[in-house]
Amino acid sequence: MTLTVRHIRLRAQSTSGLYGADIPMSGGCTIIHAPNTSGKSTALQAMLYALGLEQMLSPRREIPLPYAMRTHVEDPATGKSHAVIASYVAVELENGSGDCITVRRNVTSDGDRRLVSVFAGPQLTRPDLAFDRRDYFVLDGGAAQREAGFHRLLAEFMGWRLPTVKRYDGGDCPLYIETIFPLFFVEQKAGWTSIPGNIPTHFRIRDVHRRAVEFLLDLDTHDLERRRQDLELRQSAVKVTWSALVHETKAMAAAIGLNPAQIPEDPTALVEEVRAAHLQVFVDDDWRPLTEHLRILQEELGSLQDVIIPEVESVVDDATVEADEIAKEIQALNGDRAEVFRERQAELVQLSATRERLKLLEEDIQKNQDARKLQRYGSDISRDLTPNHCPTCEQAIDDALLPQGALEAVMSIDDNIEYLLAQRVIFKRLVDRSEAMVRELDLELLSSSDDLRRKTARLRALKSDLIAPSHAASAAFIERRLRLEQRVQQLLEMQDRFAALMEQLVRQVEAWQAILGEKADLPDSRLSEADVAKIKMFEESIRSQLGLYRFTTFPVGELTVSEDTYRPEKEGFEIGFELSASDGIRLKWAYQMGLLDVSLKSRTNHPGLVVFDEPRQQEAAEISIGGLLKEAARIGKAGAQVIIATSERLETVKELSAGLPYELIVYGGRLIGPIPDER
Repeated sequence: MTLTVRHIRLRAQSTSGLYGADIPMSGGCTIIHAPNTSGKSTALQAMLYALGLEQMLSPRREIPLPYAMRTHVEDPATGKSHAVIASYVAVELENGSGDCITVRRNVTSDGDRRLVSVFAGPQLTRPDLAFDRRDYFVLDGGAAQREAGFHRLLAEFMGWRLPTVKRYDGGDCPLYIETIFPLFFVEQKAGWTSIPGNIPTHFRIRDVHRRAVEFLLDLDTHDLERRRQDLELRQSAVKVTWSALVHETKAMAAAIGLNPAQIPEDPTALVEEVRAAHLQVFVDDDWRPLTEHLRILQEELGSLQDVIIPEVESVVDDATVEADEIAKEIQALNGDRAEVFRERQAELVQLSATRERLKLLEEDIQKNQDARKLQRYGSDISRDLTPNHCPTCEQAIDDALLPQGALEAVMSIDDNIEYLLAQRVIFKRLVDRSEAMVRELDLELLSSSDDLRRKTARLRALKSDLIAPSHAASAAFIERRLRLEQRVQQLLEMQDRFAALMEQLVRQVEAWQAILGEKADLPDSRLSEADVAKIKMFEESIRSQLGLYRFTTFPVGELTVSEDTYRPEKEGFEIGFELSASDGIRLKWAYQMGLLDVSLKSRTNHPGLVVFDEPRQQEAAEISIGGLLKEAARIGKAGAQVIIATSERLETVKELSAGLPYELIVYGGRLIGPIPDER
């Protein structure tokens, strides 16, 4: 997989004529030399813009080109400004198969700048030939996926199969090209500020730095990591669905005074645990299985349906006795409900007190942890640990029952925190117990309310019989049968709905089983042996280069590359502020060139191209620049392309690169200047 830049063209039609520049390149190591502010960076930015990669630099989609390509040009002979009426940039590319395309994109024009024109051949170097043209789009949804999206074409031209990665919102998206190019294209403004690269994060891709390096090095772990992330998201989805189903089941059952028993609160891989769940009904001060209670009600209803509705005179005596009994039951039930209500209120008071105590414990833990942190930072907090002051609230404790001498053995902050953490665990359990008790009492009150309504309705029917004519049909009998019919029908429907919900839980069990099985099949190690070998190869290349670049902050043999973040480390810690500014730049060179170096020795997705815009940052020593040029020439000779734009003294560049295989392109003045009209 290679990508070679063969030609870059800039054109701006002004009111006084045509301006522009052409930068032909032959591959290998190419050095573009021009004075500061002359436009050498413009040429490289033009390539980025032509390829629709401005979001690599900023999420604002601004045109990364100077005024000479957007608003006006200056005549070098007169110094006068002339308005730009139309402008475009074009770049000619060649891939590893020898195929060429020419990409052209307007900067200033009447058309939409999201349009990119692609010619199927080397139009810039072979203007005598005619090539088919096709238009694509960039900077719009689908540019990396749809057939008319230019970044999809570019990825295919480079031989890339962009992987699908996870976003922070849980969705999927391609690993956009804009997140990969910073690993081999270092622009001048922000490109030198970070290692591995100034990779954009506004695409909201999870672990985007790791994903980009993994793709460029073609590590096996990329697919494994995506599978792990996918399994985590699927697990979360099952947990959410499971919780919703359990909540729906409980709410549905509670609405008619039932209790779902033995229903697993969290996802399980055992179907029998879900099959064991059942509904309970509160009868005679106890929770009983609904199936048993329903069987009794159905038998009672069957016996009533086989009997002719009696007249009042035949049931009046039994009605009198039953009315007295039900009245007593209602009175007892009201008494029980009052007791349950009082118990509930007491539990709520206890729950509130426990929560308040837990809140105070959290504050105490935080204060002690802050005190420990200050102590570790060197703060003198001995006063807070004296027997006369509480270490948390600083309240004086002189007025103690025990002699002050008994208080001299004060617990250390660590012991105090451990003690408070243990208390927090206990009080959290108390809160959970109280909340569960309140829920149970609420359900008991709801169930007894339903029972109270039924008994009250029964008592009204019995009293109606006691005052009705003797030959009238018994209202109590009719009410009893209708009530039983309604209750049986209600419970049967609830049983069916409960069974349907349990079947949905069973499907979640099957999904959970599949997820656990897939997780078990994943290898224990995140990296394969081939991955580890590539990282070691990468590490050795960086070390070798740092020696060549005269890196001095610490011995280069102490540098390692993290197998987790792929960033350079020293003794397990990421290398950061301990580096001098110039050594930071040297490490940046070595990292970017190391990625390319690995691609020459092993299979990767690296395009075989590195672009450095003004690599001599932070006044890196000339001997270091010489080392970089030697490494660039070596890698360029091996078949890769390294493009370096610099304003270093031309004599110095020639001296440092003497004897090296490279191509030198020199611009003595401004890159963009007047050119003859093109036909």
